[in-house]
Amino acid sequence: MLNDLFMTDALMEVVSNAREKANRHGERFNIFSILRVHRNEADTHSRFLHELLKPQGRHGEGRAFLQLFLESVLGLQASYEGRYRVSRELATEEKRRVDIVIESPNTIVGIELKIDALDQKAQLCDYYHELERRAGGEKQIVLVYLTLDGKGPSAMSLNGLGKEKVVCLSFAEDVSRWLQICIEKSQHKPALAHAIQQYQQLISNLTGRGGTMNDLVAGELSSDLERFKEALEVEKSLPKAKAAVLQLFWQELREALEAQFGVTPSVYGGKSIAAISKDYYSKSRDNKRVGLKLPICCLEGKNVWLYVNLYHAVHYGLRVENESGIAVPSPDLKEMTRKEVGSGNAVADIEPDWLVCYYYNPVAGDEEKIINFNNFSSAAIGLLDDEVRRALITDMVAHQAALVEKAKELCSQ
Repeated sequence: MLNDLFMTDALMEVVSNAREKANRHGERFNIFSILRVHRNEADTHSRFLHELLKPQGRHGEGRAFLQLFLESVLGLQASYEGRYRVSRELATEEKRRVDIVIESPNTIVGIELKIDALDQKAQLCDYYHELERRAGGEKQIVLVYLTLDGKGPSAMSLNGLGKEKVVCLSFAEDVSRWLQICIEKSQHKPALAHAIQQYQQLISNLTGRGGTMNDLVAGELSSDLERFKEALEVEKSLPKAKAAVLQLFWQELREALEAQFGVTPSVYGGKSIAAISKDYYSKSRDNKRVGLKLPICCLEGKNVWLYVNLYHAVHYGLRVENESGIAVPSPDLKEMTRKEVGSGNAVADIEPDWLVCYYYNPVAGDEEKIINFNNFSSAAIGLLDDEVRRALITDMVAHQAALVEKAKELCSQ
């Protein structure tokens, strides 16, 4: 399947040496990565930062880390008087949740973290209005947009809110610098200092800083003409190799769906599985909404379908189609479906044309099961293993069958 992808002995040596150098001091032994929670925004990054910032945190350093953050990162003058309250997942009137909120007698700071999640419509606009409401005209408002690289928010998230009202920070620079100061201030507590250092190393790994294996490989290749040429040949073969993995996934998923439901799923976004797999890695973004679908039932006079869709990551769920075969919003059926099956865990779950949408079975898996074919995540790479691929498809189809069963129950009521 991947016979077009080759790696010369010279390139293998570069990668092997880089891996050894990158782990010279045990940098690859990172507890967050080992436990596979390294990209989890809510349960890893938000929780860890909240614990460090909280004056009553288990670090036992009172306001020390919080004041360092306010002063060295945000440039605010932290008062030594009055109560500081640090909240996590603060609910807004629009039923959203601000990741972290810091409130003092004269300032309120809201922090929105982004690792992998996409911006949501009017998200920062809603957050700012919530902070404004809580400030009551008596406190300075600071809304922070924290991403890996410090990029700005989308116009969709701002929804008319001025860019000047948002402070853009990066994990790579701002948070990492603050963590280094925290480590230096924690030397009297070695266990605490080491825990913060582990998190700082996680940030370095996620942002490609600090001598990672990728950095070392890039350095070696950029100084060796012949190896660079060999790497270019490998690079040329990668899209074809990735497409081969994607095609195998679609083929086996289609077979599993047909065996489960007795109906052959149709392909959309292209003429065939081979076509959508090959075209996915072309430059056109129009080739990024593809997948399989099959009819389920008729509910309230509307046709309900099971969709398995691919944009960046594979996601699946229930949608309503009109007579032209186009997925359309159905607010009444969405509400009815949610009462029966709850909410999905995919970003697209909030979109009006999905009744419910998942990345994976939430009972049986975690975020490591998200198959991202755009950046070829670890889950996508794992599909090269026949056993892993078949187990994942089996789990996925089993969850899809449970969704279909509940949809049919609604149809029969």
